Amino acid sequence: MTNSPHKSKMVKALLLIVVLIAWGCQNSEHRAPEGPPLKLSLGVSPATYSGLIAIADDKGYFKDAALDLSMDLYPSGREALEAVCRGEAQAATVADIAFSTMALEEPSIRVLASIGTTIGSRIVARKDRNIESPFDLRGKRVGFSSGTVSDYFLYAFLVTENIPLQDVTAVDIPPARQVESLVNGHVDAVSAFEIFAFEAEKRLGKNAVSWDSQNNMAYHWLLATNESLTRSPEPLKRLLRALIRAEDFVHAHEEETRTIVVRKWGFDPSFVLESWPRTRLNVSLGQSVVTSLENYARRQISKEGNLEDPPDVLNYLHTGILDEVAPRKVTLFR
Repeated sequence: MTNSPHKSKMVKALLLIVVLIAWGCQNSEHRAPEGPPLKLSLGVSPATYSGLIAIADDKGYFKDAALDLSMDLYPSGREALEAVCRGEAQAATVADIAFSTMALEEPSIRVLASIGTTIGSRIVARKDRNIESPFDLRGKRVGFSSGTVSDYFLYAFLVTENIPLQDVTAVDIPPARQVESLVNGHVDAVSAFEIFAFEAEKRLGKNAVSWDSQNNMAYHWLLATNESLTRSPEPLKRLLRALIRAEDFVHAHEEETRTIVVRKWGFDPSFVLESWPRTRLNVSLGQSVVTSLENYARRQISKEGNLEDPPDVLNYLHTGILDEVAPRKVTLFR
């Protein structure tokens, strides 16, 4: 049966209506809320896995969401979250490992979402200290940063390599000083975040040897806040909406995303290119976050010689905001 001209016009009209409705919904989704912008202060550790924040800021998504966002940069997520605990920031980016450690000290902090994952942490050592293989770390001074990814993955690496913990002299070094401590010879090796591992390898050149310390086990990069702020959640809703919009941009414009991250955080382009395959940028709150927090809390408690069970980490998750903004992104067992 052939289509009549009248039927063809009706089909075209219906298609036009569908397009207009879809455009209207999309336009409404990104329309700024009424009233003046709401203020929010965010502590950020610049990294490839903070990429959604870089994109949302560069593309004006925070402004579009009527959010007046101020950002302060910190060398580590733990330091950013400490700023929240001191009242110097309202939200922060932090690794799940550092969060679980701090939650034992500050039970008022809450996870809002995961905004990325990475597997880039490494052990970087000096060859001129007779280090060619992991086994050669025995008897050496190894730098780490307590209560962070650097701490946990040094422990995991030594266990994996069957190196007794007491055979290594662990030296607690602030993250921002790790590279200089290694380059200046204060330590023989460091357990370093991805960006600091890259800088250490670059500075040492042919004198560097390194190994993956995560064993391909990704950690979550979390967005966290204080429980008190969740009682007035509108600024946090706007923050998450902007980051979800940034996620859509990342999926559609990968190369431009890398360019923005380089410019925003001042990274070496070769670092971002190398790091990118190990980085995932997405907003979510799934069961893997719960598992990670439980494991890391259990490790921290045992490290302190405490035989008690870890606290129920579900108490540290605030799901309500993401549930309202994007319910499909919350995939917890509950």
